[in-house]
Amino acid sequence: MLKTFSWQDFLLAATLLSLIWWLGIWLLYYRNTCAKNLVPLAHSWSEEVDELEKESGLMGKAVLEQGVSVVAAEDFSFGMPVSDQGKQLGDLADVQEEVKSICGILAAEDGSKEDFFTLFEMIRNKYPKIASSPSLDSLNVFIRDHVPFALSEEELENIWA
Repeated sequence: MLKTFSWQDFLLAATLLSLIWWLGIWLLYYRNTCAKNLVPLAHSWSEEVDELEKESGLMGKAVLEQGVSVVAAEDFSFGMPVSDQGKQLGDLADVQEEVKSICGILAAEDGSKEDFFTLFEMIRNKYPKIASSPSLDSLNVFIRDHVPFALSEEELENIWA
């Protein structure tokens, strides 16, 4: 099959393919240099380019959701400061602490129910808002668990009256 081609045919085909190849190279790489009215784009290393601020982005700064704030690591903690713990616990914790101390005194000195009621009257006078508190039932259960003697339901209800 190759015997049918002559040297003239081969040289003509090689020349045409070479011209097509070099025309493609010229179109890809050298076409822009021949066009005189095209201006090349400025690069970041040239002084003609305006640099955007890195923080703002194209649309501006992102807005945080409502209630979200950015704090430093030393300002972040999971608990209240020691000075605010008393405010956090409230009257219920104070009453429970006083009941514990009264029960400790009664257990140490073999106190009776009457002694408990007289000592508890000071707590009731000191914290009058607790009698109308919604956590009164849990406080009554706490008292029943910590006193060194048995208290009936009537006695627990009358203790706040």
